Amino acid sequence: MLNVFKELAARSKAFLFSTRLRTTLWYSILFLVLELIIGVTIYYYLYQKLNDQLDFSLTKQAKAILTYFAESKPEFDTFEPDSLYHAPDELVWDIIYDAVALNPRNTFIQISYNDKIIYKSDNLKKNELDLKIKASSDVQIIELEENPVTEQPLRIAALEVDKYRIFVAFPLTSITQTLLYLRDIYLILFPVFFIISVLGGALISTKALKRLDLIIKKTDEITAQNLNEKIEGEEYSDEFGRLVKRLNGMIERIRDSFNYLNQFSIAASHELKTPLTILRGEIEVALKSDKTPEYYKEVLESNYEETLRLIRTVDNLFYISRLDRSLIQFTMRDTSAFEFIKRVTASISVLGREKNIRITADCINDSIMFVDENQMRQALYNLIDNAIKYGNENSEVVVLSEFNESTGKIKISVSNYGTGIAEDVQTKIFEPFFRVEEVRNSNISGAGLGLSVVSSVVKSHNGMLEVSSIQGGLTIFSIILPAG
Repeated sequence: MLNVFKELAARSKAFLFSTRLRTTLWYSILFLVLELIIGVTIYYYLYQKLNDQLDFSLTKQAKAILTYFAESKPEFDTFEPDSLYHAPDELVWDIIYDAVALNPRNTFIQISYNDKIIYKSDNLKKNELDLKIKASSDVQIIELEENPVTEQPLRIAALEVDKYRIFVAFPLTSITQTLLYLRDIYLILFPVFFIISVLGGALISTKALKRLDLIIKKTDEITAQNLNEKIEGEEYSDEFGRLVKRLNGMIERIRDSFNYLNQFSIAASHELKTPLTILRGEIEVALKSDKTPEYYKEVLESNYEETLRLIRTVDNLFYISRLDRSLIQFTMRDTSAFEFIKRVTASISVLGREKNIRITADCINDSIMFVDENQMRQALYNLIDNAIKYGNENSEVVVLSEFNESTGKIKISVSNYGTGIAEDVQTKIFEPFFRVEEVRNSNISGAGLGLSVVSSVVKSHNGMLEVSSIQGGLTIFSIILPAG
């Protein structure tokens, strides 16, 4: 039971921190924010439009009343009651009838002449609009929050021209009520939209992340024993497709690394086993019975040679490892390519005497390269040493530096005539401990690490290595570096 609770707690925690939940929440929040923005925008847009429409209607009515007065030109200063008009308001009503009767709104109208009210609409009754305005030919729009006419604010179009002061007002009751209805609708729809946004976010996130769950499941199934398998979905061009492609590429690189480590372990074991076996055998023979001092000396000399061989192998491995991990500090400086190869060939020329091989340096378009001389000397030394080992007797090893102006690259090539390298193994010779089978069975010493050192040094200088070889003919190794 405890395990069940632990599993439920773990799943709940995973769900709370899952991308699916976060996606759902973000979608819901975004949906609700969008709804809020739309609601507020509609509310204020409708509020502004209703007010503009009311202002336009009131302004039009106020100007129409003023126009009727201007056309009739009544004389209220000398007004006398007669059989038609018993009071000034009857005359005013007759003049403004068309302006008022044709307006469908329940408008409050108050007209003053020489600061004396000469007309009030019936809906004003005993109340009046007491406003102080400046004389102007333009209509002034005023909103009166507190007024004696209605509990709702009044929107008033005020106009004072010559002796006339005209007030046309309308309560904001209908506008306020319309906006309240709109607010109520949004309050009702808000929880509905919230539920829809949550369900929609959950559905979208579940569907969108379903392929991710499959990728995670398949990734969990891949171990060191089945690195040949691939995750499905690489054919899609969306984000998940690109993720699957990157994961498959990573799995392939891991597989290559495993294969490389296995081959490296086998080769290293083979190369280290040979000198250790020799050491063990010679020491066992020496210990079985008494030997002459000369014999012991021979055994010690042989052991010393095998020990040096082991030390060189270990040193080369350590050197390659440090280079690959960028643990060696390079001292880079500008160096003439031709001067550099002349110094290296002069120091190593003695190695070719045993096979009567001449080492020469040549140059085409000398240029400056930016290198660590000690590291690059080691790389060039290894190439020349191999050229001597596998070269024909009484031949020549040529070290050539060449600058290509079109590419801005410097090429240092080492060429010789000898056994050559088969085309099918030319891509493998830079791997640690790799040696061609014929060479491994010959009496040529070496652990197959020299070219690995060259490769690591050149890569550390952002350069490239090229090889061209004809079996039994010309072999050329080229180091290509950017010019300084």
